[in-house]
Amino acid sequence: MFLGCLMTCWAFSKDNLSATSKYGPGAVPVENGKVTFRTSIPLPAGTDMDKCYERMLSWAKGRFALPYARNAYIVSENPESHRFVFNVEQTLVFKSSAFERDESRIIYNFALNLSDGNCNVTVTDIKYRYEEERYGGGVAFTAEDWITDEEAFNRKKTKFLKKTGKFRIKTIDMKDLLFQRVQEELAGN
Repeated sequence: MFLGCLMTCWAFSKDNLSATSKYGPGAVPVENGKVTFRTSIPLPAGTDMDKCYERMLSWAKGRFALPYARNAYIVSENPESHRFVFNVEQTLVFKSSAFERDESRIIYNFALNLSDGNCNVTVTDIKYRYEEERYGGGVAFTAEDWITDEEAFNRKKTKFLKKTGKFRIKTIDMKDLLFQRVQEELAGN
């Protein structure tokens, strides 16, 4: 009986979202009609901006050359303004087992700009390519059409919709990991 009660509580908490949930309402910001994730990380006092820019550009080139990044290229690079933008294509894996693999390609722009003692990072222009191996080539859609509060939840915003919720969760996790890696690189880890 205790185990049954515990499972019921876990299922209830998993399906219901609170306003403070990492994935809950408000977790996917929309700016000027585009899903845009931003963070600003303070640079250590006395940071040489040119050296920091070169280190971060080198880090990004290495990060986006790893096997999980299917394709990545520099869209723009400006050493004078300490800004670069990469277009990145990688795989989001929702489920992987011996019998099933549920995944999607995600394409996004990763921008980094050093200014006013901060490292400003943006992830935007997010698109997905889902079930490409299926007949007809699968589906393509934007983050605005799939992971916003209006698209990912039921009307009361208490449960994820089955198809869109997994995209929201994996996109937020990917963004969090990227921002964490930038912070670690800036700290010299």
